[in-house]
Amino acid sequence: MSVFRKRSKSDAQTEYSCSIRFLDDSETIQLTFKKDTLGAWLFDRVCEKLNLVEKDYFGLRFVDAENQRHWLDPLKTVYKQLKGLNKMVLCFRVKFYPEDPMKLHEEITRYYLFLQLRRDLHHGRLLCPHDESIQLAAYIIQSEVGDYDPQDHQPGYVSEFKMLPKQTPKHEEKIMEAHSALAGEVPADCEANFLRKAASMDTYGVDPHQVKDQRGDPLYLGVTHLGIMTFRGSRRTQLFKWSQIRRIAYEGKMFIINHSTSEDEDTTSSKKELSITAVHLCFKAIKKHQAIGFKCLTASGAKYLWRCAVEQQLFFTLSSSLTAPKIRSGGGLFSRGSKFRFSGRCQNEAYEASENIRRTEPPFARTSSLPNFGKKSHSNDGKSNTLKENRVSESFREDRRKYNEAAVDVPNIITNESPVVTPTIEEVVETGPQVKAPLAAVEAFEEKIQLTSSPVIAAAPPVLHKENGQVVKERPAVLETSIDETLPYEPNRTVEDSDEEDNKNKPCLDEQIKMLEEELINPVVQKELNLSPQLVPTVVPEVPKKPKQSSTVCLKVTVLSLVFTLLLFLALFYVVFFSPFKHPLIAKLRANLVFLEPVKDVLVHKTNQLVSYFKK
Repeated sequence: MSVFRKRSKSDAQTEYSCSIRFLDDSETIQLTFKKDTLGAWLFDRVCEKLNLVEKDYFGLRFVDAENQRHWLDPLKTVYKQLKGLNKMVLCFRVKFYPEDPMKLHEEITRYYLFLQLRRDLHHGRLLCPHDESIQLAAYIIQSEVGDYDPQDHQPGYVSEFKMLPKQTPKHEEKIMEAHSALAGEVPADCEANFLRKAASMDTYGVDPHQVKDQRGDPLYLGVTHLGIMTFRGSRRTQLFKWSQIRRIAYEGKMFIINHSTSEDEDTTSSKKELSITAVHLCFKAIKKHQAIGFKCLTASGAKYLWRCAVEQQLFFTLSSSLTAPKIRSGGGLFSRGSKFRFSGRCQNEAYEASENIRRTEPPFARTSSLPNFGKKSHSNDGKSNTLKENRVSESFREDRRKYNEAAVDVPNIITNESPVVTPTIEEVVETGPQVKAPLAAVEAFEEKIQLTSSPVIAAAPPVLHKENGQVVKERPAVLETSIDETLPYEPNRTVEDSDEEDNKNKPCLDEQIKMLEEELINPVVQKELNLSPQLVPTVVPEVPKKPKQSSTVCLKVTVLSLVFTLLLFLALFYVVFFSPFKHPLIAKLRANLVFLEPVKDVLVHKTNQLVSYFKK
């Protein structure tokens, strides 16, 4: 079913509809736009809906028909960018992760950043040591349900919250212990602590791109406020800082970084001995600039990675967006390449704009992933709590639910057809939570796609061996800062932002008509429907068309190119040697092409012979 809705006969007044998804997986909204509507207008309407002023860090992302992600360009029309999609679905996401999250002026902006980082943690993009992931999950629980209470929170309540990529009962026990130690923290404080800790991780703000190095080994490449980094296993192996990168380009499937290593070498050389030979200095000057390439899975993936890297570099390094250069890459002999023009404000300008915000903190409702979990009915549940209002008082322990916000229902997947009955507080205290909380619609869709289509590398079974007479298990690779086992960096590569997978097995309209005609020809179906054979349309077999021979086309193009080149050379030869022009450039060409004088004499002689032959 197409999402195009024609409202008027005039092409300029035709309106199109698109769906917008949000970070909290709340109900999507529908926005209409015209053929000449720019992406900036659509993004501004979304920010107005969210009451968001500090919008420089966010963007709208969509997935094309080839499952390639794209950020909506604010300078191009929405119709041109979304043209050809079966479903126009855009997702509101964080585009630029700020270097210091606490420099964001408004609490609502920090809350949306918190929601994005929570998604990154759940999908494995925010990889962190075991202890740090436990603490981050505890902040999420404290922000959702308030203080730990043994009566309200029976054993196993943490399992209803899906926060880690591979969450186990052992993790949940440690999360419960960490949650009980956070008594007294209000949601705003939990989110602030979460942002501070997440910003210190190596994978903070990483949108992983799967690439291969020069040896063909797979790895992940991420672009952040620090620069471009690579990940192997559970470790960050390389970091190309923005100050070291001289140029970023792509050619086909190759993503190329031209960087300089002089800065790191200069800093390390100051700590070494001063006796450095001249040979070493020359070798150091030769290796000052280097180029390294990474092979992407597709050419469109390389182009998307190049645009992301260039835009991130300009956002975090420019002092003013007015000095942003126009960048071009990917061009060849028969292609124009791609050009990029930076739009919007850079980080310095965004910080200055945040400091000049004078409006009062806007009220907003935090969305709960489990709306009915551990909630008490208070008259002030529907009120929004800002950072100034959420201060710990003496009565906080007695009325810990006072600081929980109004819950907004998240679309869930319900397997039972019977209506869901919300239990009372007494029933929760007696029996505890028994129903496993369903995932949000987008997360459940991602999990479904991951199980069906996305190849997941399963962990190898533990190898048992004897050590000192005892059987011990072989431990997996761990981060250098971790004291417990840590999963390798394998982020969820499923397409979380599109419904394209839903329509893969759905036949197109022509196939459905063909299937219907075949069913009508079936005698059993004709007898059931009381159809006569004359009324049943006969299916005329289509004559297969012969495919066009591409080799013939290539041969014609080659011959025409050679003829054109020959004519161009003859015209140039005539102008240089036979024309009466006395231009300095032509005189210089004659002086440099003296070795062609014998060719000129031969041509003159042959021409005279032909003229005399025709005269006779």
